[in-house]
This record gives sequence, structure tokens and C-alpha cells, in this order.
Amino acid sequence: MAKRHVLFVNLRRIQREGLESLLAARRLGYGVVLLGRSIPEFARPLVDEFHQVDTYDREASLAAARELAGRYDLAGVANFTEVDVQLVAAIAADLGLRGMSASAALRARNKYAMKEALRHLGDVLPRFARVTGLDELRKALEEVGLPAVVKPTGASGSKGIFELRAPEDLEPAMERLAEIARPDFDPVFQQFGAEFIVEEYLEGDELSVEGFVAGGEVHVVTVTDKATSVPYHLELSHKVPSALPADAWAEITATTKDIVAGLGFDHCAFHLEAKWGGQGLRFIEIAARPAGDYIGSHLVPLATGVDYFENVVRVATGDPLRLEHDRELNAGLAFVLAERAGRFEEVGGLAGICEQAGFDHVFVEVPAGTEVALPPQNFGQQRVAAVIARHVERAGLDALLGRVSAEAVARVTATDGE
Repeated sequence: MAKRHVLFVNLRRIQREGLESLLAARRLGYGVVLLGRSIPEFARPLVDEFHQVDTYDREASLAAARELAGRYDLAGVANFTEVDVQLVAAIAADLGLRGMSASAALRARNKYAMKEALRHLGDVLPRFARVTGLDELRKALEEVGLPAVVKPTGASGSKGIFELRAPEDLEPAMERLAEIARPDFDPVFQQFGAEFIVEEYLEGDELSVEGFVAGGEVHVVTVTDKATSVPYHLELSHKVPSALPADAWAEITATTKDIVAGLGFDHCAFHLEAKWGGQGLRFIEIAARPAGDYIGSHLVPLATGVDYFENVVRVATGDPLRLEHDRELNAGLAFVLAERAGRFEEVGGLAGICEQAGFDHVFVEVPAGTEVALPPQNFGQQRVAAVIARHVERAGLDALLGRVSAEAVARVTATDGE
């Protein structure tokens, strides 16, 4: 019997996550055909065919997907990236495969359309408004109030998030956003361009919810505690499972199901971001793809035994999900950030850290010799490495990751004459 295949549309930027997604399909007995802008060398032996196409060009991508479907028995089309949510939905509809509706995919990608669809949830949402320029921002803040956050409606990876604490913050934020929200800064802005959403700044502990929806049924796998940087909200750490109490988990799970249903998501993984505080769960946004930052690829499997990426493939193909937890561990990671711009040399202090039991992985994300810039000039280079650890107790995990924060240092040589 001929092997069935899964169509992947691009791989995740982090190479180890891309590798784990391909290995997951292989474990389930599927071959992979890859549609994308490029293929990394590690992926070539794991992909039966790669078709290069500009995946920001929908018509060309649909034509390429039809061509691949003519040569392979496709069981599904899987999405692992934020920018491809709408394209994957369009391919699924075109080829008669499982996928999200076009309207749900739009709500998943556009943060304003997302919030508009959830107005019925009331206080779970922050106050928000759509803006395209400084004058609209000033008017919107009469209702939204300060402090607030303004960001592009279609960005990904924490690109272009600006806190507004005082009236004098508005003009520089919008000037910088006008420079950022352009395809020549990042191709992601080919999709929604210079459209922004301003939202009430939410207080509370940051968290994310990792799960799936298949056949209309929402499954919450776990809740992740997270910490982000000030003021640009780059991820600093993630810990699975959340240390919040059982009643908080119950409310988070129930509200997550309301949000997913309200957006009409189906046949996808999801990664919901929110804050928990005195008002309960306050919603930030949700993505219709698996969590990045090694949460789906490493932290969830280490902490729970659930193979998250296998279930991404299962959702795409219609195979039964396997979400039973077979362990109760604590897994987490801490990122190492460059503290100044310049030439990245190495991460110091790792040798001593990694000799201690409990550390599982070290991923250096930026090659030595790379010229790195910091936000707001660049939102993707400051994070140079990730260190993953696990422990039977949350306090033990906190201690392990605390060592990373205290001892690991990104060594950067200034190249601007300083």
C-alpha cells in the first residue's frame, strides 16, 4: 500500500522545532511534502519533495499545492507558523482536506478582527480600538485610556509592541511603527500592513494555554506560565505546567473554550495568551497554530508526556488525538538575551550550568559572528540562546532556571566605535 503524505507549509524558524515537526510525521507513518520559501539542509533527508514558492503569493501557492496533490496521496495539510494560517486554510478548502474556514483564519491572523468577534465576552477582553495613525490613536485613547499597548494587527513574534504610559509616548511609538509595519522591514507585513490595534494595558501574571480543536471539540492540554521583557514584551521564560491553583485552571479552561468557539476555530492547534489577576482571565490574543519557543516541541512533552507535534499532524489528518498525560513533571526554559548591539561572540557561563542534573537542552539561536541589533531596530536578534530544564518540583525548576538568568551571559563585541 502506498504511503500517505502530509503537506507542510513552511517550517518554523527555529530549526529544532522544524526538525521535531518532521520527525513527528515520520513517527506516525506519514511522508512529508514541503511547500515553502526555502528548505534548510537538515530537512532535506526528511522530506520526500520540496516545492519552492513564495508563500505570501496565495495563487502561486495554491497552484503548487494542487500540483503536489496530483502526485501524492495527501492525508492533510499541517500548519506550524503564524503567517501561514490563512494560506493553509485556503489550501485545505481547495484540496478538500480538513482545515479552518476562511473567516476563522482571518480572525486568527488579524488581532482587531479577533477582538471584534469576541465582544460578547465582555470584561474578558481589554478595551481596544483599530487605528492607522497618530490622530486616530489619540482619539481612541479617549476611550481605551492609559496605560495602553499599541501593536500591528497582523504581526507575529512580538514584533512592534509598544507600551504607552503617557501622552508623550504616542508620537514616537507611531513613528517607529510606521517604519516597522512595512514588507521591507519584515515580509509578515505584506498581509495587513500599517494597521494597528491599541488596547488597554492589562495587569496580572502572563500565561499561555496550549491546546487543540478537532471536530468542534476543544482540548486544553496545559497552561504555561511566562515572563516577558519590558517594554517590548520579548519572551524571557516559560514554565509548564502553570503554578496557578486549581480554581484558576478551571476558569482558564472554560474561558479558553468560549474564546475558541467564539472565533469558530476548528481542525487546528491553538496557543492563547492572557493574563491572570484580580479580575480573573484577561485575554490578549490567540494563534491558530502550535506554541513556539520550544513549548510545543519540548516543554509540553517533557512535562506531560503528550507529543504535541504528533497531535498537530493528527489534527490535520483526522487521526484520533492522543492527549493523555503520562507524567507530572515541571519543564521550563530561560532565554539568554544580548544586552547591547554588536557582534555576538558566544554565550558564557553555560559549561558550569549544564554540568548540573536537570538541564536537558541548550539551543544557541544566533550563530557566532552575527551582528545583532536590539528592539526597536530588530525584534528577532536579541534572544541568542535558550536553556531547557526539568524537575519534579516547581521550586526545583525555578532554581535551575534562576541559574541561567544569573550566570549565562551573551558576549557581544561593540562594533559602533564604542
